[in-house]
Amino acid sequence: MNSLLDIRTLILVITIVVTCRTFILGYVWKITRPYRPASYWAIGSLLISVGELLVGLRDYISPVVSILLAQCLIMTGWMSITGGISIAARHKPAWRTGGTFIALAILCTFWFLVVSPDFAIRTYAASLPVIGFDLYAAFVCLRFKEGAQRATFRILAITLLAQVISNLVKTAYIGINELTQLFDARWQVGQFYVVSVITASVSTALFVLLAVQRLQEQLNVELLARREIDHSVQLAAMVYQASSEGMLVTEPDGRIISVNPAFTAISGYTQDELVGKTPRIFKSGKQEPEFYEAMWREIIATGHWKGELWNRHKDGNLSAEALSINTIRNPDGSAQRFVALYHDVTSQKQSAEVIYHQANHDQLTNLANRNHFFQQLSKELSRARRTGKRVGLLFTDLNRFKPINDQFGHEAGDTVLKTVSQRWLACVRDNDLLARIGGDEFALIICDLNDVSQTEVIARKLIATLEAPIAIGNDQSCTVGTSIGIAIYPDNAMEMDSLISVADAAMYASKSSGNNIIRLADVVASENKNQSDWIVFESGHLVGVKKIDEQHQELVRMVNKINRAIHSRCEDALLKLMFNELVAFTEHHFSTELRFMIDFHYPDTEAHDQQHQALVAQLSNLITRFEQGDELQSLQMIKDWLLRHIEHADKPLGAYLASKGAN
Repeated sequence: MNSLLDIRTLILVITIVVTCRTFILGYVWKITRPYRPASYWAIGSLLISVGELLVGLRDYISPVVSILLAQCLIMTGWMSITGGISIAARHKPAWRTGGTFIALAILCTFWFLVVSPDFAIRTYAASLPVIGFDLYAAFVCLRFKEGAQRATFRILAITLLAQVISNLVKTAYIGINELTQLFDARWQVGQFYVVSVITASVSTALFVLLAVQRLQEQLNVELLARREIDHSVQLAAMVYQASSEGMLVTEPDGRIISVNPAFTAISGYTQDELVGKTPRIFKSGKQEPEFYEAMWREIIATGHWKGELWNRHKDGNLSAEALSINTIRNPDGSAQRFVALYHDVTSQKQSAEVIYHQANHDQLTNLANRNHFFQQLSKELSRARRTGKRVGLLFTDLNRFKPINDQFGHEAGDTVLKTVSQRWLACVRDNDLLARIGGDEFALIICDLNDVSQTEVIARKLIATLEAPIAIGNDQSCTVGTSIGIAIYPDNAMEMDSLISVADAAMYASKSSGNNIIRLADVVASENKNQSDWIVFESGHLVGVKKIDEQHQELVRMVNKINRAIHSRCEDALLKLMFNELVAFTEHHFSTELRFMIDFHYPDTEAHDQQHQALVAQLSNLITRFEQGDELQSLQMIKDWLLRHIEHADKPLGAYLASKGAN
């Protein structure tokens, strides 16, 4: 045989080439750790080089080592390289199938080496898995269709197919000519090793190229991501500078490191004046220390806080600000920065205060109006229920006021009302509430009474302020008197409407007794109204449909039960449970009425059901007011809407249902 195709020499050359490939791919693996295919190629090349070395030493070592072990290493190495190609082509390697082929090939090699020696069949057993691996790898390479690596995979597929053809020629020649040993071969066998040297060299270059291309792809992705980050940073900087919202950034210890132009406009400070300082520089003094403690507890617990507070401008003026604080965290979860967004809401606050004042104060006298009076009385009665204190309620009516209006005109009457209001405001306590509830009728809520006699002392002061004449213009003056009725919670009544009725009755009793008379209600709460029947369900409340009437009676019973629980100072948790049960039963009652309306084709079904939805929403709102300590007014409003709904909505419904035969 030509020395150029000497098998021993070619095997030695292959061993050297594959060993060099091992070192090259090992280096590639080292510098491209994230690129997994390089590790499989390096390991596979190492196994093949060791296997080929053992094959070359066949005449000097045991056949078990030079044949069986060598073929096991070569096939395993080939599978490793094929697996690396699959991973590089984004394809899942068929490890289990490849391992099965190798196991079967090793068994056949062992059988035809030891049990029934046959060189040709043994060659088939060793060659077929390698051919299968090469065909599978070529198939995977041809399927790859992404990016710049596509051409590289095409060349690799051609290389693998050339190796398959060469291997088939070698295997067929050995089988046909029934060779008995490897080294006794012609060019048909030698060409395989020549082709293997060439394909090993070419594939090494292609593997390195694939690794470089993959790294280039990753670099391009990173560059694109960096550009996007840079763009986002530039955009964020533009938003930061151009935003109308004030922004402030601090270190975890609270030191300011940056503010945007909008914040300098809100605060009056420049960035240079603020950097290095803490937000305490804006402290207005309107928030208690507990406010800031609660705010920081929430920031530490949740990472953010949102609310409103008052801050001090550089010029000393106070401004109301909507504030949102968020935490920027380090990878370990610790705080890196605090970012605060400020929005000046001073004008909105002032507008809201004006609207609130107009809605809750009498325009003429600037006293609390009827609406504010009822709200405040409810809150004071609820608070008194919890603290065990008394609340005094004074109803007053001006005497001789109508003649002044008739004789001097309404402007003079208005002057009298404003003057009386100013004089009375001057002699009541700051925590008491004076309200104008009618034309010349006033009411005074006296909170935290320790002694009932205090109410009479205050009433005498009110009378005394009216002794001086009131100037009404045009060098004219007049005098007015007043009649005062006094009721005490809980001595005279325990419900808000009952207390108002008792105070009103006491006032009219004093008015009938003369001018400037004080009348203290002599009604005892338990005698004023049977506590079990605050709402009395009478025959006039029946609508004529048994099911609806029974549910109305149950609603009344539940409201009376809540009323008794409030008077017995039941725990808030139990009261809330009763309120929720009332809401649930009300919704059940409304669903019952809806079924009746649908079944009997009530013409006003839609409007009636809309009333139901509105009432459920009101009930839910009343639950919220109860949770805020306003349970007495909540209960009073429930009583009012229940009786009003029965009278104006359910009675017409009942009459219609009765006419249709409903029962």
